[in-house]
Amino acid sequence: MKKLITLLMALLLVFALVSCAKEPAPAPETPEVEEPAEETPAEVEEPAVSTDPETLRVQLIPSRDAAVLDAQRKPLQDLLEKELGMPVEVTVATDYNALIEAMRSEKVDVGFLATTSYVLAADQGAAEAILKSLRYDVDDAGNLLKDQPLVDGYKAQLVASPESGITSVEDLKGKTIGIASFTSTSGFVWPANLLADHGLDPEQDVVWADLGGHDKAILGVYNGDVDAAFTFKDARTLVEDELADVYEKVVFITDTTAIPNDTISVIPSLSPELKERIKQAFLNIAESEEGLEIIRAVYNHEGYAPATDEEYAMVREYLARQKEWDF
Repeated sequence: MKKLITLLMALLLVFALVSCAKEPAPAPETPEVEEPAEETPAEVEEPAVSTDPETLRVQLIPSRDAAVLDAQRKPLQDLLEKELGMPVEVTVATDYNALIEAMRSEKVDVGFLATTSYVLAADQGAAEAILKSLRYDVDDAGNLLKDQPLVDGYKAQLVASPESGITSVEDLKGKTIGIASFTSTSGFVWPANLLADHGLDPEQDVVWADLGGHDKAILGVYNGDVDAAFTFKDARTLVEDELADVYEKVVFITDTTAIPNDTISVIPSLSPELKERIKQAFLNIAESEEGLEIIRAVYNHEGYAPATDEEYAMVREYLARQKEWDF
């Protein structure tokens, strides 16, 4: 019996061993191989596209008779072309606001901007002052102080006919005042604030007549078309060659505090290199005998100096003050 049991157990053991041998061994695990990340090609910077014009467009403000400015336009254009080595087109704006708009829309690259016009244009992002004009100072009789250094500021003056009875700012109440433009610094901005400082309401107490130029404002008094006028000091020089008695018929009454001189401004989108070339071109022109004669004929400029926007802070203060007036 024991032998039988032993034999059965042996057979069972053999059967188990055979069954185990027939089961397939598990496949070895294949290690995962990470795919290399795709390399993102480095971005190649596009070369900067120059916004500089092929022809430099320069425009003058009509602060005096347009015919006078037009006569000097071509000579100035020729000098700038020679200095810059590129085509230049010099034109005359129809009015102060037209030049601001032309620079804002980038139809003009360089503008001869009067003080207030520059601030208005700069605050719209349309202009950047690179130069300010230099002039001889002038005394109350209209004499240029040529024995003194050039100045980078000027004053507005009140002039009137000797028969007008006007001897002070207070006498302007109820009078008609000729001006070059409502955006003219010396023709309106400083004078309007001067009236306010003397107790007059610039909107209600006087009548303003926009005559379209400082020379025309002088002529307005000379011809009796207006009672008085505000111009830069001394705008009578603009017409003294034609009117020998202008100093007798248009007399000085008073002047204002100093005003920063007008500017040569560029549109901000020009390259720094071209801005610097333009600046140097005008400095060179002012230093030459031929160039100085031309810029004197255009705006009575005697030279130029570098300008900064901070120099025109007072203009912004006066403009903010007159926002309550409806002009």
